Amino acid sequence: MTIDLIIHNATVRTLDPAQPTAQAVAVSNGKIAAVGTLAQISSLDGAKGATTLDLKGGLLLPGLNDAHTHFLWWAQSLKLINLVGVQTLEAALAKVQAQATQTSPDQWLRGYGWDKNFWGGLPTRADLDRVAPGHPVVLDSKDGHVLWANSKALEIIGINRDTADVAGGEIVRDVAGEPTGIFKENATSLLRHYLNKLEPDLDTATRTLAEAQTLAHQYGLTGVHAIEAAAGFGAFQNLHAQGKLKLRTTIVLRAEALAHVSAIGLRTGFGDEMLWLGQLKFFLDGTLGSQTAAMLEPFDHCTGDHCRGLLTLEQAEFTIQARTAVQAGFGVAVHVIGDRAAQVGLEAIAAVRNADTTGRLRHRLEHVQLTSPTDLLRFAQLGVIASVQPTHATTDRDNADYYWGAERASRAYAYQSLLKSGAHLALGSDAPIEPLDPRFGIYAAVTRQRQGEDRPGWYVAECLSVEEAVRGFTEGPAYAAGDEQRRGRIAPGYQADFTALAQDIFSCPAAEIPLTPITATLVGGEIVYSALT
Repeated sequence: MTIDLIIHNATVRTLDPAQPTAQAVAVSNGKIAAVGTLAQISSLDGAKGATTLDLKGGLLLPGLNDAHTHFLWWAQSLKLINLVGVQTLEAALAKVQAQATQTSPDQWLRGYGWDKNFWGGLPTRADLDRVAPGHPVVLDSKDGHVLWANSKALEIIGINRDTADVAGGEIVRDVAGEPTGIFKENATSLLRHYLNKLEPDLDTATRTLAEAQTLAHQYGLTGVHAIEAAAGFGAFQNLHAQGKLKLRTTIVLRAEALAHVSAIGLRTGFGDEMLWLGQLKFFLDGTLGSQTAAMLEPFDHCTGDHCRGLLTLEQAEFTIQARTAVQAGFGVAVHVIGDRAAQVGLEAIAAVRNADTTGRLRHRLEHVQLTSPTDLLRFAQLGVIASVQPTHATTDRDNADYYWGAERASRAYAYQSLLKSGAHLALGSDAPIEPLDPRFGIYAAVTRQRQGEDRPGWYVAECLSVEEAVRGFTEGPAYAAGDEQRRGRIAPGYQADFTALAQDIFSCPAAEIPLTPITATLVGGEIVYSALT
């Protein structure tokens, strides 16, 4: 055996119970060959002449992996109007107007990240008409479940007062019945069907992915689960075919692709060690921020027709769709925010999991922001993965306190309770809804605070330890991908994917975790990012 690389002068946190810590690692042919002291590694046959990587006393972890991204959307969002954190409607409109002045009128203006909870209510198309009357404008809300459009966009798409409502969604209308420019949940499809025609071509999308991959490596990521439509899957395949994909990617296809992929026999697990198919993604409800999450009990401080949110698929219909997916060889990943949606998702999985004749499919609920106490225990009982995003808890805490009240908020984002129940946790970011950087996610999981906050952590009984959080960004995503025998630990035979940091975040003050520099990222033993000198 020839040793290609020796990584040393590090605190190695292996996450391997057989050998929790080490000083050095040997890599051969993209795999981990040995773990131990520098003396042990240096004495291996084939070690002479190996390249060495000195981590200068830093920390070496298994490669960090994000279990829930919209990666192509995130990559594209880097070039869109960014309204994340904009505190007033007028400030948001100023950003739209600035972009309009730099863009020819025939070009669509797209953006994301606006949050009506900062503004005291929903905006309207008239607001956008004031600053960009000649441009078609469509802007995604921060949670991605509401679209805000101007009159020009509605005119081009053909939406007016006669446009019929959509089941599982809402066209917000004024007292005269005219659309206000706000579209919730399934009603967003009225715009997205048209907007999909404006998506960049394959070559453009591929270049965008390549650029974004570089940034992901700088954040220490060696892999992602990417929730994609067909165009996103195509771009990842194109990047891989060019030999440029350096981010292990589990594609979670949107459920509308089921008929197409099953017709040609594709199923969960198809692909290779860089790019493969994971589950199919279904949506059962909306979000807390838009008050469209499907609830067992009404939102607090709510009046009107939708105070229990919106269930986008009824129990019987979703069970049929989930069974079809499982019979076609796909695990299901299900967006659930409210406790009613979680209940529907768990009931459906309980009803269909025996349709998996292989016994290999892994089902997951995404977000899991609120569950009933009984349903929380069913994750472990049913073997359902809780795919959660810790930064959501810190972003949503004020909305949760206001719309759910103290009793429900105290059992929301219940990461420690899920872990203690025996459930598998897979942690992620939901980028671009939240920042992709996993250091923020680890910090949020450990403290239930956002970086720089000076108020106490929110319901800290649900905090994770640093080790638990790191496992959630390593072992958790590997398990969700069915790949835990090759990834998620630093152990012989595992893929040589590593994230190196400047200090040991297991022992430093928690406030330093999001500020700790990433010093190197390796995928298959290849250094894809280095800040070492």
